[in-house]
Amino acid sequence: MFPVYLLEDNSIQRQKYAEFIKNGILINDANLELKSISDSVEKFYQDYTPQEQGLYFLDMEINDDKMAGLNIAERVRRDAPMAQIVFITTHDELSLTTLERKIAPMDYILKNKGLDEIKHRITDDIEMAKKNLQKYSHSSKNLLDYKIGSRYFSIMMDDIIMLYTQKDVPGRIFIITKNQLAEFNGSLNTFETDYPNLFRCNRSYLVNLENATTYDSHSRTLSFTDGSTCEVSFRKNKELTKLLSNKN
Repeated sequence: MFPVYLLEDNSIQRQKYAEFIKNGILINDANLELKSISDSVEKFYQDYTPQEQGLYFLDMEINDDKMAGLNIAERVRRDAPMAQIVFITTHDELSLTTLERKIAPMDYILKNKGLDEIKHRITDDIEMAKKNLQKYSHSSKNLLDYKIGSRYFSIMMDDIIMLYTQKDVPGRIFIITKNQLAEFNGSLNTFETDYPNLFRCNRSYLVNLENATTYDSHSRTLSFTDGSTCEVSFRKNKELTKLLSNKN
């Protein structure tokens, strides 16, 4: 499920918008969940977890701060360039500011259009978000995503050699690709689950067999195009030998 955030300080409007969002998710059978309903900037950030994909319905003016929603959107866009942002606001004069700040919202809904129009636009925005997320999910099969701090990075799967961990650096993953080295916080178990096309050689290594060159089943040593090697556990030896023979 991808998260949906709602920020609105008017209690009646907040209740209505939440209802419209939930109905829109059901109507579109979208892989979305209304994760957070906030009435203040502080509450929004309490619930906020930077994520590569998400849908954000933001009021511009929160508790007399006309720029509050805009500032949050700028932070979200910085954290997650692929996030989808919708403003629901009375401030039509700030639409140009969203361009100047390069926020690129999916939609800009004016409250004076009435609840029926807002409901219709929210439903349409959820339909569009669903289509965008489906495109993302399709393309992301060929990408490996990881996070350093609040920033997300993507690497073409074809470029990945291996991911591995070291006992003396618990909780860190090291990644080797054809063109770079990187390290970040994470768990190999999570990547093994999310990317089943990668092969778990042993407790510490997850590799891309497409970039393997040779395998010595006697020494259980797997070699790769960049010259690096990996030892395959006794338990995984038979499975790997079968996989490689099927490839040939």
